[in-house]
Amino acid sequence: MAEKLAQYLAPPILEDELAQRMLELFFVRRDAYGLETPEGWITVKEPVTLELVRQHLNGGPCLGAHPISADNRCRWIGWDLDTKEKADLIYSRAVERYPKKSVLLNSTGGRGYHIRVFFNRSISAADAHRLAKELVQGLEGVECYPKQTGIGAEGFGNFMRLPLGRHQKTGRIGMLIFPQTLMEIKPCAPPFPPPFKQLAEQCQHRVQEAKMDDQGHIVKLDVYDCLFRSGTVGLCREEQCPVLLRQKQAEKGRCN
Repeated sequence: MAEKLAQYLAPPILEDELAQRMLELFFVRRDAYGLETPEGWITVKEPVTLELVRQHLNGGPCLGAHPISADNRCRWIGWDLDTKEKADLIYSRAVERYPKKSVLLNSTGGRGYHIRVFFNRSISAADAHRLAKELVQGLEGVECYPKQTGIGAEGFGNFMRLPLGRHQKTGRIGMLIFPQTLMEIKPCAPPFPPPFKQLAEQCQHRVQEAKMDDQGHIVKLDVYDCLFRSGTVGLCREEQCPVLLRQKQAEKGRCN
């Protein structure tokens, strides 16, 4: 097993660094995971630990990661393909739409292939499901992740097998095809701007209005101003947000 993973663990990449990288990239939720057993896959409702990932990397039980968090957010989308021809086609589509370094292609250790695209911020499960479906339009026999547009309070959704683990039936490792190490992956921006509420809460140009009450105390109001254009005051509203409009225009130009 050590020889199989040598290229992924070569200095300066150490096993703990690789395990930590897997945690960061794949596990949008850390309170449950998929586990391959001799009887098949099961969902384990326990915390995901670095030790579990180390075991996965060293030939122990193969792990799976859920793409949807408990609050219905995703940081990656994926596809499960049963032939190399389909994998080549979907991979070519993925790298046409997303930066190549944000796309992962790997074998499963069985007969199939997995492709994932990683994002640098979370998006809704509904948006993630739509993006995954859009990329495989016109092609049958492809499993898209996330499979659901959302999960309930007690739900987990479907998980997807992690790369670099040993396949229970074949004994083979799910090897990386591109890139050659997980350290090379650079999550990209999703192909649409963040929700206005999230954007506004983080915006440096947003200022909360306030007034003086009868006792001379300053009281903050539930009203916000936008100081984006040279300090000019205007209400902070989604339909007139200059940052949001600029992002939408950039996305429109990129798609044309």
